[in-house]
Amino acid sequence: MAAVIAYQSKHTDFAAIGPQVSVVVKKVKPMIALTRTTKSLILAAALLLPASYAAALTPLNEEQHINHSLISAGVGDLIRRNCSSISARIFVVFRKTNDLERYALDLGYTKAEISAFLDSKVEQARVRKATNDYLASNGVVKGSEATYCALGRAEIAKKSLTGQLLRSR
Repeated sequence: MAAVIAYQSKHTDFAAIGPQVSVVVKKVKPMIALTRTTKSLILAAALLLPASYAAALTPLNEEQHINHSLISAGVGDLIRRNCSSISARIFVVFRKTNDLERYALDLGYTKAEISAFLDSKVEQARVRKATNDYLASNGVVKGSEATYCALGRAEIAKKSLTGQLLRSR
């Protein structure tokens, strides 16, 4: 797309726009003469393109991989807190956290959007509810260490995301 919008002219300084455009301008030779108005419209469309990408992003609370990962981390956290024979694999947790942030950034979310999502009390409550629903649907009874331990061992055996975050002592 950038090759289509780049048009080299001695009257237009595309290099001032940014490094991506200046690199493309050097590679593309003008093929047709464009009017000044057409060049302006093409340039405006090119500058607005990144904004349209951001508008097309799925809201973070609907992004499946991110939500699955957060729920899995929540399940693992509750298991390790309620089962004395299971602990967290701290380095794995840190690595998975960094991987998840990188995944969100690669999708086009900003650090500010990610932080706002993670700090949102509404989103925290939604993830907590999904976590508790998962635990209940898998036989965990609040206050029963044996049920947390059983689920933890099953997750570790399945090598699920939750299981990867845990270790049996």
